[in-house]
Amino acid sequence: MDRFDRWLIVPLLLVLTAASLIPLIESDTWWIRYLDYPRLQFAILLAVLIILHLVLGSLRRVTNWIVTALAGVALASHVYYLYPYVLPVEKPAKNIASCPEESRFTLLIANVKKANQDSKTLFEILRNADPDLFLAMETDAWWDREIDSLNDRLPHRAQYIPRQAEAYGMHLLSRYPLSDTQIRFRFDEHTPAINTRVSLPSGEAIDLHGLHPHPPLYWSQSTLPRDAELLATALEIRNNDRPAIVAGDFNTTAWESVFRRTLRIGNLLDPRVGRGLYPTYDAHNPVIAWPLDHVIFQHGMGLVRFERMPEFGSDHYPVLAELCYQPELADRQATPALNNDDLDQAQTTIERAEVQK
Repeated sequence: MDRFDRWLIVPLLLVLTAASLIPLIESDTWWIRYLDYPRLQFAILLAVLIILHLVLGSLRRVTNWIVTALAGVALASHVYYLYPYVLPVEKPAKNIASCPEESRFTLLIANVKKANQDSKTLFEILRNADPDLFLAMETDAWWDREIDSLNDRLPHRAQYIPRQAEAYGMHLLSRYPLSDTQIRFRFDEHTPAINTRVSLPSGEAIDLHGLHPHPPLYWSQSTLPRDAELLATALEIRNNDRPAIVAGDFNTTAWESVFRRTLRIGNLLDPRVGRGLYPTYDAHNPVIAWPLDHVIFQHGMGLVRFERMPEFGSDHYPVLAELCYQPELADRQATPALNNDDLDQAQTTIERAEVQK
């Protein structure tokens, strides 16, 4: 048993420990940032291997205790990042029991995956959910034709249909009027962002920012375009007069440093905190389960419900958020406090992304 521990368990513990601690390095290289994704999987494996190591290994060896201590530090780092999503902590985004109909609205977001052509299943989900706003990402000309069938239900639209095969389209459909709409390519010519104002039946207006930063295509790719897109949006809405929603496939987990900085700068609430992971990728592989699709919002809005919807052929699950516009909620909901270096770090990231563009 000791040999099994020495030649299998100990090497695995050392590899997992290294993979767990490398993401603590401040880097915008994708292979390093990608190691942020499987924190839950790493934590489970580390916990199992530490127990086996203690049971099967010789505790008289100093090296065994060193390996156990290092693995324990790695496991503790995962617990630190994951506990808001796996433990029943206080929910910053408060549940709203009742909301006037004219102030209530529902947003459904879905990365359709360009290669997927199962629009029938997706539109059945949409008909059952009956959202007021529908944000579809990775759309193309084929999806544009299919989405036309939703015009009667959701008559107002903002869209970008890519001409290049490597580009990603985006469609926003709304039951309510849209204004001041912009399709922007801030840091990446292949991935659009939709920024628009939504007029609610109550007469109030909210800002909606639909984002889908470019996903990683190779290990050495930089995360700068993704990071800058999120941080620039947070800076834009930070002192806005209207409450804002930022939604889409961010290609970042809820515990990544750039996501948490986005929340702090933008005065944004993450509905997952205190409620669960709600993994949205990969819909076809439960072992790879990461929350990459987000609906985050400022504290002038309350949460009625937040759900992961059924899969429809894409590698992402859709996400549904029902929100209530109530400005008085700002006094009851605490957004994360700004760190001293957040604004400077955000500006540096944006400037570097503009140079790299």
